[in-house]
Formats: sequence, C-alpha cells, structure tokens
Amino acid sequence: MLKNHLKLSIRNLWKNRLLSSLNLLGLSIGIGSVLTLLFSVYAYYVADANIPNQENIVYLKTHLTDGNSYNEVTYPLLDKILSTSPEIKAGTHMHGWGNIWLESDNKEFQKTTTYADPEFFEVFGLPLKYGNQSDALKEKYSIVLTDKVSKQLFGEENPVGKNLIAADTLNLTITGVLEPISPYSSFRLGVLLPNTILEDNPIFIRQTNWDNSFSPIFLKLDEKADALQFEKKVNQLVVENYADPRTISRIELMPYKEMRMDTVPVAKIIINGNIAAAFFVLLIVLVNLLNLNTSTMFRRTKDIAVRKILGGTKKGVIVQFCLENGILVLLSVLISGGLFLGILLPKMNAVFGADFGEISFSFVDDYPVIIGAVVLGLVVTLIVGILPTLRFISLPISKGIKGKIDAAKGNFLFRNSFVILQFTIAILFICVAIILNSQIGFMKSADLGFDRENVIAANIDLDYKNIDAANSSFNALLDELKANPFVESVSTSQAVPSDYYFNYSTFYDPNTDVDVRIRRSYVDDGYLKTLKIPMAMGRDFDNILDTEESKSVIINRSAMRAFGWSSIEGKRLEYRGDDSDGFAIVGVMEDFNYQDLQNSVEPLVHYYNNEKDLAHHRYLSVRVMEGNEKEIQNLMNTAFSKISSRKSFSQEFISEKVSGQYRLIDGMLKTVNVVAMMTIFISCLGMFGLISFMAKRRIKEIGIRKVLGAGVLKIVVLLSKDYILLVGIGALIAFPIAWFVMNAWLGSFAYSIAIQWWMFVLAGLIAFLITAFTLGIQAVKSAMVNPVKSLRTE
Repeated sequence: MLKNHLKLSIRNLWKNRLLSSLNLLGLSIGIGSVLTLLFSVYAYYVADANIPNQENIVYLKTHLTDGNSYNEVTYPLLDKILSTSPEIKAGTHMHGWGNIWLESDNKEFQKTTTYADPEFFEVFGLPLKYGNQSDALKEKYSIVLTDKVSKQLFGEENPVGKNLIAADTLNLTITGVLEPISPYSSFRLGVLLPNTILEDNPIFIRQTNWDNSFSPIFLKLDEKADALQFEKKVNQLVVENYADPRTISRIELMPYKEMRMDTVPVAKIIINGNIAAAFFVLLIVLVNLLNLNTSTMFRRTKDIAVRKILGGTKKGVIVQFCLENGILVLLSVLISGGLFLGILLPKMNAVFGADFGEISFSFVDDYPVIIGAVVLGLVVTLIVGILPTLRFISLPISKGIKGKIDAAKGNFLFRNSFVILQFTIAILFICVAIILNSQIGFMKSADLGFDRENVIAANIDLDYKNIDAANSSFNALLDELKANPFVESVSTSQAVPSDYYFNYSTFYDPNTDVDVRIRRSYVDDGYLKTLKIPMAMGRDFDNILDTEESKSVIINRSAMRAFGWSSIEGKRLEYRGDDSDGFAIVGVMEDFNYQDLQNSVEPLVHYYNNEKDLAHHRYLSVRVMEGNEKEIQNLMNTAFSKISSRKSFSQEFISEKVSGQYRLIDGMLKTVNVVAMMTIFISCLGMFGLISFMAKRRIKEIGIRKVLGAGVLKIVVLLSKDYILLVGIGALIAFPIAWFVMNAWLGSFAYSIAIQWWMFVLAGLIAFLITAFTLGIQAVKSAMVNPVKSLRTE
C-alpha cells in the first residue's frame, strides 16, 4: 500500500512539476533561512549552559544621579560585602588590566587577559579540561588557559605544570585549562590570572580605593537569600564607604543571565529580530504552500471522486497528499541544510562574527537543531498536507466527478486573507529595510562637528621593546611628516573619534556645588587642528605655553553647559575634597560626535600631553592633501617597520573608523534586506501559482472574451486586478505597523531621521512592481492561448 502511495506521489509531483518546483524552491529557501536565524538564537541562549546555578549569580550595576550607569564598582566593595553578608556564598572581581605578553618556546603572544579572584570558580563553576577548580587561581603566579589557547600552544597535550614567561620577567605556572567556551558566551577569555599578581603594580594599588569604579563584581547568592534586602545592604555600604556617595543613585543587583544584553543592548534587538524574522518567514512559507496546494486541489477533484468511488477512504486521500508534501519537505530540508551549512551560516558569521564570535555547527553537540529541523518538517508536512485536503474530500462525488467546485467558492475570501497576510509581512519588511537604510546612511554622512575626510589614523600603541629607541625614531618621523608638503597637520592623542576610552572623572564647581561627570582623554596641541574641530572660546593648546605640569585643559560646550557657565574666565576643573588648584580651563571646543550617533555628546575634557610622548599616546593622526594618501601611508609603514615592537603597525582613515561604529547595525540591515527579499519572493511564488490556477479555472471565460474581441491587455487586467487589490490592502495594513515599530526604534537614537511619506510609497511601489511582473508573466501567457483550444477544454 505504501509503495503504491509512493508511486502515485512521485507521478503527481512530476505531473505538476511547475508547482512542485515552486514549492520546493520556496520551502528550501524558507526553511534554510529559518534554520539559520533560529540556530543563531539557539547558539546565543545555550552559550552559557555550562555554568551551573546561573539563577543564583548576580552582578552589581552602578546607577549615577545624572542618569548614566555602568557595570563597575569600587574594588574594596567586594571585601566589605563578603565580610558583612552571610547570604553570599562566594564573590569575585573580574576585570582587565592590560593584555599581558606571554612567551613560550621563544615565541611571544598576547591574548585577552582577565584578572579574577581565586573564588572565580566557586561563583561560575566553569568546568576545567585539565586542573582543579579549587586551586587553579590560588597561587600568585598561576595562569589558566582557555582550550583554544592551550591547543595553539601545546596541541592536545595536557599543559598543567608547564611554565610561561609573562612581561619578560614573571614565571607563571599553568594550573588549568578551561573546557571549550562558546563564542556567544558572556566570557570572552584568553587567559585568566589571579588578582594577587597585580598587588605589585603601584598604579593598580592606587586605583583600589573607594573613589574609582573600575572592576565588575560577581556574586553567588544563597538559594534562600532575599535579593531585595541584600541590595539595600549593598547600598548602605556605598553610603558608608564611598568617597562621594552623592554621585551614586543606587547599586542594582542584576541577574547574570541578563549581562550580555545589558552590556551590548543591540544584541537584544538582533536576537528578538531573528526570532520575529524566523516566525514571519515560516508563516509566509506555510501560507504559500497552502495557497499552492489549494490551487492544485481544485484540479484534482475528479481524482478524489474516483478514489472515493473505488472505495478509497478519507484517511487514504489524506495519507496520499501528506506523502506527496512529505517528499517535497524532505527534499527541501536536505537542500536547506546544505544552504545553511554552505552559504547562510558563513554569511551570518561574516556579518556578526567580529562582534559576537563565529559559531560553527556540530552534528554531535547541536543535535537539538537536527531534531528541531525534523519536527519542523513533520509539522509543515501535516499542515500543508491535511488542511487543503480537508476542504475537498467532503465534496459530493457527483460534483467532484464532473470537476464542479462551486462548493469551495465560499472559502475564496479565506484564501485571499492569507494572500493579504503574506504581502502585509513582505511590505512590512520592505518598509523596515528602507527606513533602516536611510538611518544608517544618515549616521554615516551626518555632520559630526569635525572633518573626517583625508585623515589617516595610525595605531602607535605597539608595545615597543625599547621605548627610548622607539621615541627617537618616532620623533624623527614626526619631523619628516611636518616637513612633507603633502601633510597639512599632524597630531598624537590617546583617542580619536569612534575610539574614546570610557574614562570619566567627576568635577565640581565650588560656587554652585554642582557635580559634573566628564569623559576624559589626552591630546597634543595639533589634535583640534588636524580634525578641524572649531573653538567656541578661549584658545587651543600650545606646546610652548602648555606643559603637563601647567595642568591646562580644554572642555567641550556640553561640559560648560552642564556646569551652567556662560564663560570660562577664572574657571577651573576641581575634584571635590581635593586641596590642589585643579586644572586651568584654557579653552572650550565646539561639541563634536566622538562616539556613534546612538549616543548624545557627553561632557568631555582634553588634557594636554606633548606630541612626542610616545608612551602616552595611542594614535598618530595625519591630515593629508587629497590624492597623496598612499604616499604618506607608505612613508609611515616604512618608518614603523624599522621600530622593534611586539604588535604590528596598522593604519586606517578616520572616515572608515567612524563608519565601522555601525558594523552591527549594518549587519541588521543586511539581515532585514535578505528577509525582505525572501518574503516578497516567496509571496510572489504563491501569487504565481494562484494566478495559474485562476487562469485554468477561467479558461473558457478567457476564450469567450477573446472571441468577442477582448485584447491581451484586457485579459491580463481581468486576471490580475483582484490580486493587485490584495497587495494594496496588504500595504495599507503594513504601513501603520511599520511606522509604529520603526518610530519606536528610531527613538532609541540620540540623532535620527524623520520617517517620510515617500518611504512607504517606495515600499508599496517595489511590492507592486514585483507582483505585477510576476502576475504579468502568467497572465500574458494565458491571454495568448488560442481561444479555440480554450473553448474545447473541459
């Protein structure tokens, strides 16, 4: 019996090979896309699955009175918490303090370095491939490697007990190797060192006070602990111990599970967007299949009637149609699996890998995805196989054997509602793509308050092996650049726009008692000139008038506004409780966007640093005459190739760095564009099938109209007008939804475009043209048929 069903299924699929091909194409693209989108969500949510008892792990988030927040607290707070809070099982700092250089077999390398307390493994319980959790970070000169770093250095060998040289002088013993960590994990580890190793660092010791918040704290709560009461206790410790608790609004306990989305807010948008996109693509695929299957069922009413006459049951008919769809779904799952592994997953890694890490698929570890794909295939098979069949197996044999389908007419509106749904979703995605593209274009081309063109930014933070020799060579390069006729100006600085450190200091005005939290950086006297940042008042830095000892600073207009000043005459930046004279404000620069346009311009202060102080600058910025960039780049490449350093010299244009800030949003745009194209493409496949069915159903009517003198254009309009109307209805539904969703999203940007009417018109026009083209192909084909043949058709 099954063999007979299988033969009939293959025969029917071949007989209707056009629609079968459309079904297979739509299914393969749709399921492949759904697998890719949902696999990224799956990988994200299982990334930290190897951390036990996550529900009891929290971190501390600092909220300031000015509305800002960050995930760091003062270093001594952890010891206070542990000594006064029995409800805490364990706690650890986890922070960076520069990526340390390591040496193995005379080869130097640098990995992301994280410093933590010995209780790190008590809090997180990350499994070790080699070593013991209890003493992995117990010794001062111990080091724990990730599995990836361990394999790079020692292959599959157990390296525990082996030694690495750190910072040229420290002899570290490998005490553990972590099990493989997902690239989507909240842990971006390379090597793990104990905090005790920093006790010999005087700069670190000076920062471990109640005034500097630089270290995240993670705590493991007892299962019975009252989180709200504990949070109140922490805030009381802040009031009692912080140097200036008035700047702190509160310390909030945050669940560890929320850390990734809290740290990278756009991750939440991407993950939720992927879930929504997968749902809508799957919905369109199902609706498309239902429509196409329904169109074939209208032509198979005689087949169903004959089966019933010969004793066939409804169950047998349903099994037959489910088997036909099952074959298509099976083939599409196999094809979509190839698309997923060979094209879509690599593309997704190319888009988001730099920010979230590249993920790979494993048949062993990711078996839930395979099970999910099988279940998805079965569900799709049952839905598209059973629902259309149920509508036709109840037709009376007398009507079915004659091919009369009047009984099904009542469902035409129901089918049309699905067509409207398809195009509503498709047009919605087109609107989102247009608005998103406009916003990204605006951010990349907006006036940022400085001139980004023709400025080369070279990274000069290269860990020089001989800093004195490097300084000498660097100063010679500076003199050569200044003498070059193609160079307009030169500057060295700690930061450039798009790459300012998140370093803040809180100053106060003793006259008004106003506290202002200001972002800080170091620049030389050529920085504002090189970037063409205008001065609002006062003067620029001058290498003759200003020295590091003179404590000269320049603030931006936002900082002046935050203090409520109208003039800087006699004004200084002062720390509360500090007896020194503070910093002399010599000028005010106009506001410029030194971070992306999702954020407003914060108060900023520039400290003066001499341009030749190589050790305290990260960037060399050179403004070049247009057309001579390559020559200057080659000059700098040659100069730095002669300077011995651990890191490789690199350079890029400021304009490229600024555009690079929007890499994640660019990735979102690419995803939306692909989904928009897929939804409209799959919708048009369904539309193509429906008009094919309509043309065959009205073949005699078309023949009669042609005999009576109707031209091809009138026939095309006759067949297409109803479906064009459905697209119009879909557009009217999609437009307000798109406006509401995107207006809310644009509200999260400090600077954004206004949604314009033409964006919706363009989206509707794109959908209309694609649909009209799709309909026109089949409509013209039907209109060109010889009316004699049409009138003979039964």
